[in-house]
Amino acid sequence: MVQPDIDEDVVVDLDFEPVIACEGRDHNRGMSGHIPDAPGAFMVISPCHGPKVIQCAPRVAAMRFSGLLHCSVCRMEHLVEEYRFLPIKGE
Repeated sequence: MVQPDIDEDVVVDLDFEPVIACEGRDHNRGMSGHIPDAPGAFMVISPCHGPKVIQCAPRVAAMRFSGLLHCSVCRMEHLVEEYRFLPIKGE
């Protein structure tokens, strides 16, 4: 699978809100590892369609541990190694 061309240095330097919420906080099925009060800490970069969501650090740890992630866009499963998890700067 071809990775989208994303300049990680530019993404890391983006001016995010310092306490951006994790996008999993309102997920209707719940999400393993997610802590509702934790701020967003990583931008998840999907192997098939690029920047996907902002997730909290506990959720990203659970995603990395799982080994296989279901993509809600292409409805396929991807190895976790195919994803990128870019830390976002907070203040």
